[in-house]
Amino acid sequence: MEYSQINALSKRGANDYGLWELTMPREKIYEIRQAPETVSGDLRQIFEGVSPADEQPEGTFQFVLPHEDGLRLVPVDMGTEFADRNRHNGTSVRGPREEIMAELRENLKAQGYSLRPNAAFVDVDVIATLQKIMEHNTDFYQTDFKYDMETLREAAGDRGGYRNFFWLTRKNGTWCFPERDVYIQNTCAANTWTYYGGSRDENVKAFWIELKRVEGDDKKLIGDIVEMDYQKHLDYLCTHSFAPAYAEVVFKSPNDVRTFPYREYNENWQSIGQRYGTVERVKYWVENQQEFAYAVISAHGLVWDAAKPMEVDEYIKRLEHDRLHDYGYTADDVRRIGPLDARKAVQKGLCCYALHRDGTREPVTDREMLQKHLSNSGLFGMEAQEAKLLQYFKQDCTPLFTPEETRLICSLAIQTGQEAGRDSAGLLDSIIHKAELTMGQPESAALEQGMGLDRAEQEELCRDS
Repeated sequence: MEYSQINALSKRGANDYGLWELTMPREKIYEIRQAPETVSGDLRQIFEGVSPADEQPEGTFQFVLPHEDGLRLVPVDMGTEFADRNRHNGTSVRGPREEIMAELRENLKAQGYSLRPNAAFVDVDVIATLQKIMEHNTDFYQTDFKYDMETLREAAGDRGGYRNFFWLTRKNGTWCFPERDVYIQNTCAANTWTYYGGSRDENVKAFWIELKRVEGDDKKLIGDIVEMDYQKHLDYLCTHSFAPAYAEVVFKSPNDVRTFPYREYNENWQSIGQRYGTVERVKYWVENQQEFAYAVISAHGLVWDAAKPMEVDEYIKRLEHDRLHDYGYTADDVRRIGPLDARKAVQKGLCCYALHRDGTREPVTDREMLQKHLSNSGLFGMEAQEAKLLQYFKQDCTPLFTPEETRLICSLAIQTGQEAGRDSAGLLDSIIHKAELTMGQPESAALEQGMGLDRAEQEELCRDS
């Protein structure tokens, strides 16, 4: 049985509120979702609509549930023994309105719910859009994405192939599954899709994909991508997933397709493989196909109802803003970079910062410091100009200038700086910085010393400019 968290709100006095976060079976949470609300709207409207405890029937609890880009307040009769039966379940806090509002907001974030419209990318290059999102949300195992691309391209090239998929990006990789498989219990797709429920550390983002067509000589996959409220979908699956009835097995032998009862195949798959040959793929079927199709299609409405068309670059800005602010770094003076980019920056001598949850930052000076910050689940950032230089080094392309030409450029810039004084210091310092990054710090430091202008003087010129 799958479990999740739900929040119950109570009002004890004029400015005296209580919040109870408790764990319940997802099936029960979905059942609560079906009850009518007394209030819907934003956080403040919800608090204004909370009925005082002495006006509520005994055993009635007021649950706060995310809905589209807002919230619903749903009173449900849970029985007079519910509170006593669950007295050790979850956590509860009591306090003034503003404090409890802040607690509820944090609870909903931690549970993975979104309090604003999800993003919809309509008629876009599917691979390019997903890759942009992946590069900003997946810190490790980004190579998982190549398997996702293969899955989508193979489906697009097959006339009878799947057109709808679920895609999940998280801190440590990505997953892509045919939509129908996620709704069939005990399949690899279903087990994996539900595995990350409640896992805030993985920074899970889920999307629904519809492939529409292939365009151009480069065979771009054009389609729609809609961000999903992952936790809501897990709640939906608790009452809208189906037991597999049959397994349709395709063997590598030409035209060899056989159908087995699910239990028979599940218990004897090894002997079946030995008898009929290597299994190429398996497709599971449920008993009631009509009911199954209705559940899958109904979810499309839930996904689109909570979505708003958006450009992917705008979405990525929102993604990065939320990632930094949720972490605790709110200065908005750096661009967040992943651990692999941070390592590359340190290796190339670029200025990279370790960001701290108290809003401070400090330069990462060596690989040991980087590893220590990473082991504490810390985030990294770079100022915009340094981030642009990092993009150059990430290309691993052939340098435009030879080392000899770069040394000459650097020496001319230093000499010009001595002659021009402070007026051009900022521009010249930028040129010198790029040149020394290209040819390596030790060599450029020796060159500066030979020209008679030390680093401290250059930094002073730059500050004054």
